[in-house]
Amino acid sequence: MNIFILLRFFIGDLPPGHIVEFGSYRGGSALFMAKVCKELFPQTKVFAFDTFEGMPETDAARDAHRKGDFSDANMDEIQRLADKHGLADNLTLVKGLFEDSWPSMQPEIGAIRLNHVDCDIYSAVKYSYDCTRSTMVPGGYWVFDDALYGSCIGAMEAVEELLIQRDGRFAEQAYPHLVYRNLDPKVSVL
Repeated sequence: MNIFILLRFFIGDLPPGHIVEFGSYRGGSALFMAKVCKELFPQTKVFAFDTFEGMPETDAARDAHRKGDFSDANMDEIQRLADKHGLADNLTLVKGLFEDSWPSMQPEIGAIRLNHVDCDIYSAVKYSYDCTRSTMVPGGYWVFDDALYGSCIGAMEAVEELLIQRDGRFAEQAYPHLVYRNLDPKVSVL
């Protein structure tokens, strides 16, 4: 629900840019965001990053998930749904490990209005946040989908370590997703 609220009421006030999603699994959120953007902001495209083959290597000291979890993802099925619903022109599925696929896609994507971080493990959350910090528009949003789940302890650790401790950010929303904005952490919006 809060992704819809951000798209419907707030994204339009931001500078131009696109939406990225790190961790797409079966594509539900990416398809939803692409549909809303097609209706409200047709110039805003959604780029969905995933291995589409399951979880990569994980860190047993930080993560409850293991390599191969979520291996029932099917990129072809997601693409068929996008085609069926007329979303192929504003949804791009990007297959591979984030650190392999992001560098070549970033120039095409450019500025980002919203980063939906739907990752369950520390390394993926860390990478997907850090790689978008320099291209996030002023006032843009990071939405962390899984950091509050008990099975995603590494995801929460990354949010606390990077956004809160290192970058001094404060959550604007805490449920059902953690939502942070690209604001100067020294400036109060109150």
